[in-house]
Amino acid sequence: MDSTNDALLKNARFLRLWIGQGTSFLGDAVSMVALVVLVVQITGSASAVGGALIARLLPTLASPFAGVLADRLDRRLVLVASDLVRAVLVLGLIFARDLTTIYVLIFLMGLARTFFNPTVRAAFPGVVGGGDLTRANALIGGTFSVSETAGPALGGLLIATVGVEAAFVVDSATYLVSAALLSLTPLPRPQREEEGTGFGEDLRAGFTYLAGERVPLAIVVGAFLTVLTVNITIPAEVFLAKETFDAGDAGYGLLVGLYGGGMVLGSVLMVALGDRVRLLPLYFAGVFATALALAGTGLSPTFALALGALVVAGVANGTENVTTDTILQKRVPDALLGRVFSVRFLGFGVGEAFAYGVGGAIVDASGARFTYLLAGAATALAGLVILVFLAVASDS
Repeated sequence: MDSTNDALLKNARFLRLWIGQGTSFLGDAVSMVALVVLVVQITGSASAVGGALIARLLPTLASPFAGVLADRLDRRLVLVASDLVRAVLVLGLIFARDLTTIYVLIFLMGLARTFFNPTVRAAFPGVVGGGDLTRANALIGGTFSVSETAGPALGGLLIATVGVEAAFVVDSATYLVSAALLSLTPLPRPQREEEGTGFGEDLRAGFTYLAGERVPLAIVVGAFLTVLTVNITIPAEVFLAKETFDAGDAGYGLLVGLYGGGMVLGSVLMVALGDRVRLLPLYFAGVFATALALAGTGLSPTFALALGALVVAGVANGTENVTTDTILQKRVPDALLGRVFSVRFLGFGVGEAFAYGVGGAIVDASGARFTYLLAGAATALAGLVILVFLAVASDS
């Protein structure tokens, strides 16, 4: 471990943020399993589960407004309040007895998350310091990937042994841990570009800045396009494992787990590389490697080869996530970071929502293999579009 890593791991503010984020990541993954189980217990309807996921994504439409607040208010206050609100709301699911109440609670939790996500990304450079940003983002990204892999298993175990309520209690406790650690973490106040401007002026200023900056705009648009193209494979995963390769439920679990493991490896790679690589070329390498791996999955003659291709896709996706965060944090002024990240998260939410619906229709119409091939081709096209945009913008 080099001196940069040593400095990062001796940074008490980063350690508190990392531990708090990791704890709440795990709690979210645990409670997501419990949420699906609860909805099925109450309604027995798959469409009701889909409605819950939509209710969770809808608040991302308010992301630009949350971004303005992230650049105007005390960021620590926003983060702690968001965690405390979610701690209370997730406990409310224990007492929910009808679908409407569940949807309202999920929507409000999603709204609190909409305020939390761009704010924590905007605060990150002030906590970490420029030289450690790549490794710090990689550690956070790797922790998220680990929680996404381990959390559902833990949630299933809790539900089976204690009950669905236990999972919600655990998630609430993780938000309280995160809030406590964040409350002890001093964060610099946002560096306002102009004092005395109104909310609407700040909102317009964020969009104006993003429209005029080619690299941040390319990263934000590229993130939306790749979320849209890659995530159309999510509805195809179970069909690829169980129908295309006849690998059963165990094969489906292995497929999802190895992709998540690849994302962890991608984050580990970025921890090792740190700032020794140029981030923008590495971002495009991640996009095109993802495209090739998805196409390779669709073409694989055996399940083992498909799994290998998905590990590569996970590694590429893990590196891409780290590079996008770091590029924005290094290039965007602190005064505008919250607004730029809020647009990025808006793109995530809209991209996910479209991808799940479109992906399911493609699987039904053309099968799992074609869906992966299409995802690979579309992801490569998205990468080319962003490359051409950057080339044209740099010449103009």
